[in-house]
Amino acid sequence: MIHWPVIIICEQGANYAWADGPEQLAEQGLWRGDRLIDSQGGTHILSQQNDDTLYWHRQPELVSLAELNIELKLYAASLGVCCTAKLVTRTLADAMALVAWLELQ
Repeated sequence: MIHWPVIIICEQGANYAWADGPEQLAEQGLWRGDRLIDSQGGTHILSQQNDDTLYWHRQPELVSLAELNIELKLYAASLGVCCTAKLVTRTLADAMALVAWLELQ
């Protein structure tokens, strides 16, 4: 079960996006291998069944906030955001708000 909102990590371009529900998620143009982090820290990978149907496969581990912080700093820097060393998210809600803000940049 996916708990909304979510952070989407697009493996094809190392981009991040934010979605507050299934409709917004469907607009993202997702590829097999993309990852999703839900609001409770659950991680999911977009997988493909034998009939080519895509589905979100829940992973056993929870997201590491420390690793997510590093990834988001790199992503922010790639967008030209300055002072990324000061970007620190202490909660998943903070991380989701940061991704939503970065989408506007």
